[in-house]
Amino acid sequence: MTVTLVSVLFVSAALTALGAFIAAWKRELTAALCGLPVMFAGAGTAFVGVARFGAASGAPLLGQEAAVLLAIAALAAVALGVGLSGREIPR
Repeated sequence: MTVTLVSVLFVSAALTALGAFIAAWKRELTAALCGLPVMFAGAGTAFVGVARFGAASGAPLLGQEAAVLLAIAALAAVALGVGLSGREIPR
């Protein structure tokens, strides 16, 4: 079985949709933040796939670098969200 750009984009779309579903389904903020890294993983997978299959003219590592930056951004967003949710005032 060969991996094509279309299959990579289907996997990335599924990951992004799964992350959006997780974020929308959970009621608590900290639980909803679990969907954010999954959405970023879908975007990172799309970047890597496009860079891999479109590397005829550009640098093939550009997509991997973008995916690493997205992973760092997802980690920072989750850390910020958990920190802010810990400061909630109980009602």
